[in-house]
This record gives sequence, structure tokens and C-alpha cells, in this order.
Amino acid sequence: MIKKTAIIIAILTAISGCKSLVYKGNKLYEAGMYRQAAEYYSQALAEDPEDLEAKQGLTLARDKLIDKGLIDVRMLRLANNYTAAATRLEEIVRNQAEWQMKPNGAMANTQREELDYARLWLLDEAGSLSNTPYPDRFKLFEHNHRHLISNAQLASAMSSYYDTLSIQAQVKCDTLAKQVSGQRFYLKSFTEKYCLAWQTPKRLTVDKQDNSRYFAMNIRERIDIGLRFGNSIKGQYGTFISDLNATFNNSLWFYNQGAQQLSLTLYADADYYRVSNQHIQRKHYQQEVERTDPNNPDKTHTTEVTREFAYPVTVYDEKFDINISYEANLASRYIKGNASDSKQNKTRSHQADFEQLDITPLSPDFLNLAHITEKTLDGLIEQFSQDLTLTWKQNYCGQALGTNKGENILRCAKLEPKHDYINRWFDQHFGVKYADMKTLYGI
Repeated sequence: MIKKTAIIIAILTAISGCKSLVYKGNKLYEAGMYRQAAEYYSQALAEDPEDLEAKQGLTLARDKLIDKGLIDVRMLRLANNYTAAATRLEEIVRNQAEWQMKPNGAMANTQREELDYARLWLLDEAGSLSNTPYPDRFKLFEHNHRHLISNAQLASAMSSYYDTLSIQAQVKCDTLAKQVSGQRFYLKSFTEKYCLAWQTPKRLTVDKQDNSRYFAMNIRERIDIGLRFGNSIKGQYGTFISDLNATFNNSLWFYNQGAQQLSLTLYADADYYRVSNQHIQRKHYQQEVERTDPNNPDKTHTTEVTREFAYPVTVYDEKFDINISYEANLASRYIKGNASDSKQNKTRSHQADFEQLDITPLSPDFLNLAHITEKTLDGLIEQFSQDLTLTWKQNYCGQALGTNKGENILRCAKLEPKHDYINRWFDQHFGVKYADMKTLYGI
């Protein structure tokens, strides 16, 4: 592995100075790095879809990838690893469909032979899965091998198991439906989607309002923005309020049928002052002048004299302070956040223009109030978002996770899809992980 990595680095270093994507692809192809070569050819075609050399290179690289993939499939099958062989073959036929490529010659013969072996494995696996109490395992198996099933013309064979699977799914639907009541809104939504996917739709009822969520956020403001030179900040503050509301409305705490408003108190103060004073800047320079020779009035001589250039300079001292914070009682948990910044600056300006001293007009470099304000407000939005997420996890991913007949499992899964307890629950009830259920049913 170390040797291979060194070779890759050497090749990429050698071609890094060349601007041609096709050239880089060619070098990688020659080195047997077909996947990387295909990426460069694809980039070249993105820039110029009519690049003939890139088209040919991409086709050749993909042919090599398929050829190499079929060798992998055969080696896995000969090692009796039929599951891995089928997974690799699924990837190959999926790529062929995406790339609109068909195998030919010896490659086509190899693929047909491996597809025959895969067909037998698919049938055997489908038969085994249909005899378990977990119909979702079968559906996931069918989803994960959908291109193989299509190529092997097994869609009809797979559908022959649906009657048995539907009966098993009906049992699960009925079990879930019996638990839907009261405040189990997430369980209701999941059950309806799950049962509909198995063509056994359910009409379920829960309370009219979710007592744990909020239909809106009410912001009470305590504001002191005293700016003489930064009125645009008031406009930024207005945008911030909109973003704060949007952050809440996009969180899991917002629900049209929530039972209450979240009351959030917002404190904001910002102050900016600028004072200026003016002084005369003096600089000296040497200048040659012609003067009469005091000993001979008919003669002159050149001499250097010191001159002074004086010009007015304005010096500005400025300071900007901004502090903004929030506090709220969210689901009986106190949350608060704060973001602040303080900047001081001294800058100067003048309008003088004197070439002999390399003096040109100078503009003042004032603090960028808008940038400082934006950074501060964005920081508080991020804190608020994190508080919303953390409080949801504290409420539904802690000790309460295993309670409420699966409701808290589903609520926690929205933010902790890899949580061990959640995946054990799904595996126990459906035979697959949460991520697989999400893929199958869009929960």
C-alpha cells in the first residue's frame, strides 16, 4: 500500500505542471490508474464536450474499470464469497447503465457467465429472506441488487414473494398502528409511510396539538444601537432577526400543530464613535537653486537649499463595540448564547500631492462595521442552531430514548441516525438499520 501510494504521488507530481486535463488522464491511464484517469477525462469533457481525445480516453478507461471489476467478481466467486461477488457485479452493471456502455467480446462472455452465477445466488437468497419475519430485509435486498435483478430478468421471480411478504408487513403495520395515539406524532408519520409502502394504508389519529413543539417563536427585543456613522447595521440587524426565525422554523422544534410559542428574549447593543483632529504635517526636502556669486556679480553658482512642505493631515480615532445575546426556556431547559466584538482603530487621511516627497493623497482606512457585525450575528445564529440541536438530543436521545413506544426512537433518529440503541431497535423490529429504512421509505 505504501509503495502504491508513493507511485501515485510520483505520477501526480510529474504531471502537476501540465495544464492539459487530457494529458494528465493519459499519464494515469498508462500507469494503470483507470479510475483517476476517468476523472480527468470527465473534467476535460465538462470544459469541452466535443474533445474527441477525452471521449476516447474516457471510454477506454471505463472499459478497463469494467474488465478489472469482472476479474474481481470472478475471484470473489471462486473464493465462495457470493455476497461480495454479487455486490461487485451490481456496481458494474449500475455503472454500465449510467455510462450507457455495453460489454463486448471476451468481456461480454465473462459478464454473462458471472451473471448466471449471480442469478442462482439471487434466487437462493430471495427464497431465504422470504421465509423470515422481516419483509424489509427482502425489500432492502431487492433495492441493493436492483440492476442485477433487472439484468438477470428476475423481476417476475421476485414479485412472486410479495403476497407472503405483504402478510408479514401487515402484521407489523397492525402492531405499529395499535401504538399510535396521543402525542406519538413521529410514530404516526412513520407508520403511515411504512404501511402505505406495503400497500396497506392506515388512517391514524393523534392529539390535535403536539405539546412538545412550537408553532412559532416570539422574540422580545431589548435593543440599544447608538450609531452615528453605521446606520446600515440596523438593516443588518433586521436581516438577522429574519435569519433567527428561519433557523428556528427549520429546526425539529417547529411544528405547525405545536401547542405553544417559544418566547425568546434578545439583547442587542452596539456603539460606534469616531473622533478626529487635524494637524499640520511638515516635511523637508533639498532643492537646487541658482544664486549670484557674491564675489563676482556676473557669475552664478548652484547650491542646495532646504525647503519645507507643510500639509494638513486628519487623524481619526474610532471604536466599535457590539454585543448581542439571547435567552429562552426551551422545553423546560434554559438556553442562552452570546456573541460580541470590540475593535479600535486609528487611521489618517490628507489630500496633499507632492511628487518630490512621494506624497500622494491618502484615504482613511475605517473599520468595516458591516463585516464585523455580520461575523458577530452569524456567530450567534450558529450558537442558536447548536442549542436547538443539543436540547433536542437531551430530550429524546438520553434516558427517555427507550420510552414512549418508539416515538422517542424516531425523534432521536433525526439527529442521531447512527445511535447504537436506535439501530438495535430498528434491527429488532424490522431486521435492518435506520439508514436502510430511511432509504426504503424516506422516513
